Parts: sequence; C-alpha cells; structure tokens
Amino acid sequence: MSLTISSGDLGYYGSDRFCPRCAWVKLHLKPLPYQSFPGIFSAIDRYNKLIVQNYYDRESGLPQWLRELGEVEEWVEPPHWKKFSVMDSTTGVTLRGEADAIFRMSDRSYTIVDYKTSKYTPGQRGMSQQYEVQLNGYAYIGERLGLSPVTQLSLVYMEPQTDDKTSQNPQLVDSLGFSMGFEATIVPIDVKPGMLIPPLLEKVKEIGEMEGPPPNRSGCSDCQALNGLITGLGR
Repeated sequence: MSLTISSGDLGYYGSDRFCPRCAWVKLHLKPLPYQSFPGIFSAIDRYNKLIVQNYYDRESGLPQWLRELGEVEEWVEPPHWKKFSVMDSTTGVTLRGEADAIFRMSDRSYTIVDYKTSKYTPGQRGMSQQYEVQLNGYAYIGERLGLSPVTQLSLVYMEPQTDDKTSQNPQLVDSLGFSMGFEATIVPIDVKPGMLIPPLLEKVKEIGEMEGPPPNRSGCSDCQALNGLITGLGR
C-alpha cells in the first residue's frame, strides 16, 4: 500500500492528542464527512502571502514585523504541494506539503515560515507540538529538494485586531467597506527534521498497514463523537 501524508497531518502524529484509531480512519476512509475549512481563512492566508511577496518585490526586503527573521537575500516562491514532496526510502511513505513562505538568507541558508490567522497562546501545547512537526516536515522535504540547509523555522501568528478601541478608528471605514488590521507574533521553532520526522513516518507506516482500526486513545473526543454517530445510525 502506497501511503502519502501531508506535513500538517503528520503533525497530528507528534501531538499529545494523537489517537491511533483516528489516525487509521484518516488514512483509510476518504473523504471524511462533515469536515470543512472556512473559505475566509483560506482567503486571508493567501492574502497574507501576497502582502509579504509584493512588499518584498517593491522594497527588496521584509516588512518591519518580519525583520527579526534576519537579512533576506531572496524570496523563494513556495512550490505547490504536488512538487514539494519526497518519498522516504526507509518507510516508503511520501511526505508532502506547501510552505507559506521560504526565504534564502544572506548566508545562503533557508528560512521557512508558516502563517497562522490566530492569536498566539503560549499554553497551547498540543497545537505547538503539531506545528513543530509541520514546519520540520517542510524542512525535511526542502533539504531533500535542494533548499539546504534550512536553519530557521518560524510560526507567524497574525492576530486580527477587533477590540472596541480599534473599531472606533474612522480611517478603517471607506466607501467600499472597512479594513481589519493584524498584529504579528513570531514564534521560533526548533530545527530538527532528521530527529523528528523519520520516527513519525514509521508510525504512519505502522498505522497504514493495519487491516483494521486499532484501539482508540482513552478519552479521545473524536472517537466518542464517532461512536455516538454509529450508535445513532444503528437505531
């Protein structure tokens, strides 16, 4: 069986929320029902990328809120996920992804960035683990496709400014509608693709080769919801 997994989905395997049964379901039963990603977030993410790209093209540098990343020599267009993929020779699992931003730095190393339209909350351990794997997955792919070395990974949280005081600014309203500001928070991620990614690909292979679903993680809310659905349909 040929297995393919995205870096984002691989992140689930490295989080405290990992459930073997849910992982098996996601690998074997596609498409899953009732799953959707609000289109507005996709539009904001794409707009975020375009804002940075166009600023760099005009100014030959990063916006002020990204400059702590360091001196950038070149903005690299992130490859589409169909091209940004590698097959792991040990497991046979193909890892793919699509980074939000890739920069070649002045020392010829690479920085990979992922934008999150969200408020940064340091206590969100589960999501932090998942994002750490996601970005290291991009580094794992990139270094095998010639974007080497990857020496910096960063999450950039873009928090919408929606407080009462901000909303009173008359400059936010014009004849077309209104504008919304975003405040950036850069969160560095440890670069360790060689240590982090191979064991998780082994985990994907192990789950993928099972003929039936394994036992669920105790207390898994998704499994509880699935069991409730199955029970309800059986009535």
